[in-house]
Amino acid sequence: MLFSFQVAGMIIIFILVSFFLAQTRLTLKSGRLFLLVCFVTFILLFLDIFSIICIMNPNVFAKELTDFLAKLYLVFLVIESSFGLVYLARDIYKYRIKARRLFYVTHMLYLIISAILLLSTNIVEVYDKENHILYTEGTSCLICYTLSGILLLLTIIYVVIYRKHFNKANRDTIVIWMLFWIIAALTQFFNKQLLVVGFASAAALIIIYINLENPALIIDKKTAKFNFELLEECITELNDKNIDYKVVYMILNNNAIDNNSKNSALMAISNVLSTFSNTKIYATRNKFLTFRGEFGFVNILINTNTEEFFDNFNSGMKNINYDKLYNNVYEIKYLIIENSFLIKNYDYLKSLFDSILEKNLISLNNKINYIDSYSIEKIEEIYTLEKTLNYALEHDLIDVYYQPIYSTKDKSFTSAEALLRIKDKDGKMYYPQSIIEIAERNGTIGKLGEIVFTKVCQFLKEHNVKELGIHYVEVNLSVVQCGNHELADNFISIMKKYDIDPSLINLEITETASSNLRKIMLRNMNKLIEYGVSFSLDDFGMGNSNLNYIIEMPVEIIKFDRTLVNSYFNDEKAKVVFNKVIEMIKSLNFSIVFEGIEEENSFKESVDIGIDYIQGYYFSKPVPGNEFIEFLKEHNK
Repeated sequence: MLFSFQVAGMIIIFILVSFFLAQTRLTLKSGRLFLLVCFVTFILLFLDIFSIICIMNPNVFAKELTDFLAKLYLVFLVIESSFGLVYLARDIYKYRIKARRLFYVTHMLYLIISAILLLSTNIVEVYDKENHILYTEGTSCLICYTLSGILLLLTIIYVVIYRKHFNKANRDTIVIWMLFWIIAALTQFFNKQLLVVGFASAAALIIIYINLENPALIIDKKTAKFNFELLEECITELNDKNIDYKVVYMILNNNAIDNNSKNSALMAISNVLSTFSNTKIYATRNKFLTFRGEFGFVNILINTNTEEFFDNFNSGMKNINYDKLYNNVYEIKYLIIENSFLIKNYDYLKSLFDSILEKNLISLNNKINYIDSYSIEKIEEIYTLEKTLNYALEHDLIDVYYQPIYSTKDKSFTSAEALLRIKDKDGKMYYPQSIIEIAERNGTIGKLGEIVFTKVCQFLKEHNVKELGIHYVEVNLSVVQCGNHELADNFISIMKKYDIDPSLINLEITETASSNLRKIMLRNMNKLIEYGVSFSLDDFGMGNSNLNYIIEMPVEIIKFDRTLVNSYFNDEKAKVVFNKVIEMIKSLNFSIVFEGIEEENSFKESVDIGIDYIQGYYFSKPVPGNEFIEFLKEHNK
């Protein structure tokens, strides 16, 4: 039978569509595209069979009908050959709506022109009954091969050029699909007895189903909820159609001791969500869709409100007595985005989740936490700073400014604090605190700290600051730097490289750093002190410090934070307390620095109470190295 391959192909399509429709799934664009490909392939096979029957029975069927069916088969062959390109375009233009629409319009015009050309040109049917050979030839066939070849070539070009735009599974699937086509076309071209192009199209659908529509890729096995990756297509479709939706991320704080209780609680939550979440209809027509996220369940609320969701969910949780049975296993918190216009696309939503749940850019202090435009603005600001930091590290845009410190004993400027400054590509300056927090979070703080320390050593090497009255320069250490076992060795190596007198270096540590990482910090401090470096305790009074804690640390100088200094000058009660604290610190032979002095009265009073060093805008703001040198030449005469 000449159409046995075609019959086999139709059976394959019937089985695949049956499996597809039977599984729990969201009917999104990818699913509809798969069904469309199945439908077109089925019609292709049907036309192939019907045209073969017509060609074999010329006395039964009119020549006009046979020609029309044969040409229509070629039209569907061109349509079929274009689907690989459609699959690729879906991924390439997933966030570019205008580009995607332009592609679809161009694609449709191409198919219409192809149909007109194929239906308007001649075709010749050849049937050799004796040798069981049947094929078609003529202008229509040549046009079909040309048009299909162009589409296959474009598909290959797209795969090569845009290979980074889609994952390996998608890319490999399209490549295999095209190989099926090419091999089948060449086989049929050289052996006209094997009419395998239609069958190859059907067989390729098996690969597409396994790799792209496989239930195992869609459903989380443990909870029977949709996998988080499927959320991407759902968000894209909702945004494309301007459908209003809300996001409720149920965050499960795992307190379980054993896996059995954990799994039991997880399934209890999943079962409650299943009671009001229908999954076998079009996604965009549903009210509640649930996806299994890394930290719990992500719920998409479509054209509804959070009140209805919580009414359904809380009612179900009461019915199973969740608080009594499982609350100690999974305590639930909620992260809610009520305005879908805040969500630009899936990648943007995922970055928000990562920022909050992994990078802790926003603390989830309450049971219910709303993410609004202000929260998103804060996150975007942090991302901008992170991008600026990375750019600065790559292009050597790290700078060090120096703020003079006045010695009340010497009545001159005997030290300075080295302060980090970062420039972006446009020359805009960024200041330390937020940058340091980001560097600690993304792991670049070690590199950043060494760059700053190296630049200070370079500065000291280039300028004989001792002759200008400078005894030492203070360099800040961040919390994370203090936990680096190799900190002391690295810094000593840098000082040796630039031949720096270690007495010129004073390292500032914070209370938090020395409290949390005391053992490592003390080891590094003792090694550096042996080498000749001194230490200060920065931001005294702003963390967890007390006098016993200060006694344990091998520091020489205590720096009072500007907030505490301001309270000293503006609050009489604070002044009484601080006078006692200052008296005790001085009795322990520590030197004291007051930071943030901006007025003459504050300066004079600081001198009167015996403060050793004074730092602030009263004397100078932080300035670049060359300006600092000029400042010393002018004021330390």
